[in-house]
Amino acid sequence: MVKAGQRTIQKDGRDLQGMDFTVAVRPDDTVENQFGLMVDMLYQWFGKSGAACGEFTVRFVGTPQNHEAFMACLVTLVKQEEPLRPLFAQLGQIEIAFVSPEGKVLRESALKIE
Repeated sequence: MVKAGQRTIQKDGRDLQGMDFTVAVRPDDTVENQFGLMVDMLYQWFGKSGAACGEFTVRFVGTPQNHEAFMACLVTLVKQEEPLRPLFAQLGQIEIAFVSPEGKVLRESALKIE
């Protein structure tokens, strides 16, 4: 399951768009499948908002093994997805929260993009 919510944020005196994703891996899902759905939505957001994209956060709900697989997918996306490089460059980082299947936040971090 992937849920997305867009919001307006103030940054450097401008109105920018923030995108918040919740990606949950259920027993009948795979990390790759759910990650792919999020990437499709990310492309749509960037295509619609372009230079106004200002913040990207993701809450990933799953087991610790799923968290590792999700992070590997995210790092690969940032490094290898050429059409999204301008987006990642303007964002500078991605805020990530790893959440247990029971809803407990296990870890929060930021993936810095250089």
